[in-house]
Amino acid sequence: MKRKIFGISLIFCLVLVLGFASVFSTHGAATAENVDVLVSLTNDSLLTAHEDYFAYTHSKGIYLAKDNKLLSYEEKSDFDGFIDIAMNSTHILALAQKGDDKYLWAYEYNDMRIAKINFTLTDLHVEYLVGIYANEDGFYALETNKLIHISLDPPKVISQYFNSNTDWTLNPAYKDVNDYAVLNNTLYCILDGDFYAIDEQNFHYPDLSKFLMRSGDYIGVSVANDRILLLSESGIYEYNDADSSISQLIADGLDGNSKICWAYDSKNDTRYVYTKSNLNAVNMYVYTTGNLEYYGCFDNNVYTHPTEFDIIKLYKTGAEVTMYSSPRHLQRMGTIPQNRYFIALSERDDFIYVYYHDESENKTQYGYIKKSSSITLCPAEKEGLLGSYAQPLHENTPIYKYPFEGSGSEKLLDASIFMQLIVIDNVGQDGNFTWGWYKVGYVDVNGKTQYGYVKSQNLSPYTELTAPSLSKSVKLTSKKLGQYITLYALPFENEEDAIEITQLPEGSSVYLKEKFDKKSEWTAVYYEGKTAYVRTANIKASGLTSWQLALVITIPCVVVAIAIAVVLIVVAKNKKLNYRP
Repeated sequence: MKRKIFGISLIFCLVLVLGFASVFSTHGAATAENVDVLVSLTNDSLLTAHEDYFAYTHSKGIYLAKDNKLLSYEEKSDFDGFIDIAMNSTHILALAQKGDDKYLWAYEYNDMRIAKINFTLTDLHVEYLVGIYANEDGFYALETNKLIHISLDPPKVISQYFNSNTDWTLNPAYKDVNDYAVLNNTLYCILDGDFYAIDEQNFHYPDLSKFLMRSGDYIGVSVANDRILLLSESGIYEYNDADSSISQLIADGLDGNSKICWAYDSKNDTRYVYTKSNLNAVNMYVYTTGNLEYYGCFDNNVYTHPTEFDIIKLYKTGAEVTMYSSPRHLQRMGTIPQNRYFIALSERDDFIYVYYHDESENKTQYGYIKKSSSITLCPAEKEGLLGSYAQPLHENTPIYKYPFEGSGSEKLLDASIFMQLIVIDNVGQDGNFTWGWYKVGYVDVNGKTQYGYVKSQNLSPYTELTAPSLSKSVKLTSKKLGQYITLYALPFENEEDAIEITQLPEGSSVYLKEKFDKKSEWTAVYYEGKTAYVRTANIKASGLTSWQLALVITIPCVVVAIAIAVVLIVVAKNKKLNYRP
């Protein structure tokens, strides 16, 4: 009995384990292909960046926006708030304060998490730190009498800069540094809104007035491409150390709570500049010397992606094209390689919303690319190999809403092999290469015109029909004499959707395809072995057509007129004979 209970318990445990394993494995395989990173900043939030990732503080938490994910770590220590933050490719360094005490905490991060690590460095006097900083070379810590270059893994001092005092002598001039950056052994810093450039040999001077480069209301400084970038409430400026000139790059979106930092994306050889804006959002720019190009914005607004697509066009990449999560939150989702095809679905501002399927990896992505990308339109050719009419090759051939399968393109119909389809276009063509989908129109069971897409390998040219011998013949009629009646490939609501087949003169006979219904707007008829549609108002099921009615009225009148003319001629002739002398 005990063995039986033990066996049942063991089986039950195994079932639970397998169940949990399947749940977690499914969850782990899920990917956030097109999820915008939403950030929530406050006036006290700090900002830092590395490559195309950025980190910020919010209350007592540290957040990292990375690969369409937002990772976070809530600091458990008791403190008043963060006063500075920096990051490199593997670590985030944070300077915090509680009362008069300061703390330096280090965190490691990867694609999945942020974790705090033990960090101690005896050569670093944390209580005298005025700020931390990171560039391509690593982390820097500015004390009030020196700047040291440090490593976090392992913790060590790599080198020391501006160390003019062998004993510990504080320099009160640096106590209130707002922000700083280092370039070519020169410390660029902001003190009380003014911008200073101090070289190493003059670092110990308590009077920095001769190193003042610009007076103003500057609130941030950073280095990008060997140039100094300055941030003020009126915009972002570029400082040229060679001639001490300053030029304005942008002039909006900033206030006293803003921050600035830069990052170099080595993979894409692109320099980014991040700013915390007056809307407590993260603005991102691409930086080249003398120019800032707006790149995207991250905030706590949800961006809604289109679900109904207004354009369906085939494009080909001329070079590798970057795909983004949205026109607003420009997180990189990946790239479309050179000489690949993708479908444009919708447009917004300077971006195209696209569908791309990577057959080599069997991976599908929706995302945004810039209109200015290296892409070429592959225009559609209406008839192509099929002609204007097609029919399914296989029974239950699926017709989809858009020219792809899966999410966003539901199946509209399983078409019969006898179904007549009107070829609208073949989506796209590139030389001898024809894209694998055709846009088609058809009439559903309710007599409504529908449009969808069918794979080209599932279609063939249409086989002509023969009108049944019992099919009723009707005549075309019009309210105006001599007017031609148009036959259409499909019924339509708007004139721009009309596909004309031919025009027939009034009185022409056609065969009905189905029972005549004078209440319907359209009537299906046979024309040259295909189904065509004519407005029911132009069908005369019985009685006389306008021509026939005109003849019925005209012929008797003509006969009467001729008869009267003959009588008059005879009478006149007889009178003439009677008056002969």
